[in-house]
Amino acid sequence: MAGTKMASQVPVIVFSEECMKPGTSSWAEACKVMVQALQDHGCFIVDHPNAPLGLHDSVFSVTEDLFDLPAETKIKNTNYKRPLGVVGTTPGSPLIEALTIDGAEKLQECEKFTSLMWPSGNDHFCKAVHDYGKFIAELEKVVFKMVCENYGVEKCYDPYIDLISYLLRFLKYKKPEGVEASVNPTEHTDKSFLSYLHQNNIRGLEVRTKDGEWFTFEPSASNFMVMAGDACAAWSNGRIKACDHRVAVTEESQVRYSLGAFSYVTGMIETPKEFIDEAHPQQCKPFNHIDLLSHHDCSDNLIKSSCGVLAN
Repeated sequence: MAGTKMASQVPVIVFSEECMKPGTSSWAEACKVMVQALQDHGCFIVDHPNAPLGLHDSVFSVTEDLFDLPAETKIKNTNYKRPLGVVGTTPGSPLIEALTIDGAEKLQECEKFTSLMWPSGNDHFCKAVHDYGKFIAELEKVVFKMVCENYGVEKCYDPYIDLISYLLRFLKYKKPEGVEASVNPTEHTDKSFLSYLHQNNIRGLEVRTKDGEWFTFEPSASNFMVMAGDACAAWSNGRIKACDHRVAVTEESQVRYSLGAFSYVTGMIETPKEFIDEAHPQQCKPFNHIDLLSHHDCSDNLIKSSCGVLAN
C-alpha cells in the first residue's frame, strides 16, 4: 500500500511529501486509511519523516530541564482547563508529574510560560516548545483536511481551523523500584478534539484496538500517535470512535517523558448535517468545547452529561 504500512492493527500513515499533496493518489489513499482507523480504533500513527531536523531531541531535552526545576517553581503552573498543571502520585502507580501550556502554538503563550518557570528567561526552552506547538498545529491542518475531504464536509475545515487551539502537556512518568502496579492511569478517552502523543525512548502508551486488544506504541523520533477525543466523536455523530488508551510503565527506575498536544475548539461544536440520517440519528446538541474541557466528570457518559443527547 503506497505511503502506508501496518503496525499490528493500528495503521501507520507515512506523511511523505507526495502523501501530503491534496489531489494525489497517495493523499486519497491516506484519507481512506486514516478515517477507517479512526472509525475502528479511534487512532492511527503518523510517521513524519520530514519533521524538522532535531525537533524531537530539542523538545525532549528542554522537557527534562523543565522537570528539573524546583517543586516550588513548577507549582506555579495552573490552568482552568483540563488537563491541569502539576499532578502528584496515586497509590500503587508510577510517579507522575505534568505541566501544561495553553496555546503552545502561540509565541506569546510560550513566552508567558517560560517567564513563569524562568523569570530570568530561557530562550532555548521557549523556541523549542513553540516550534513543537507550531509543528503540531500544521500536522492537525493536514489531518483534519483529510478527514473533512473523506466525509465530504470540506465546508467545516476553515471555521474549525480558525477556532482551534492546543494544550501542550509535558508528562514525566517513573515506576519506583518495588512497586508492582505498572498502569496509570486506568483506560480513558480524552476530552480533546484530537490528541497527539509523542514519547522519548521509553515505552508507555497503549491503545485499545477494535478487537479489544492493547497495542503498545513504539517510541520513535518521527512517530506520533493521533487519537480522536470525545469532542471529535460527538462532532462526527459517533462515526469516529474516541480512543481508549492508558499508560503502562513497566521498566523500574526508567524515566519516561511524553508530550501530549490536545486540540480544542474555542467556541461551539456542532454535528454537520452530512453525518445525520435515518441510520445515524443526531446524538448530540451543539456544545461549548471549553465547557467540556472544564467538566470534572470522567465517566463514559461525559458527552451525554455535558451537551445532552437528543431523543432518537
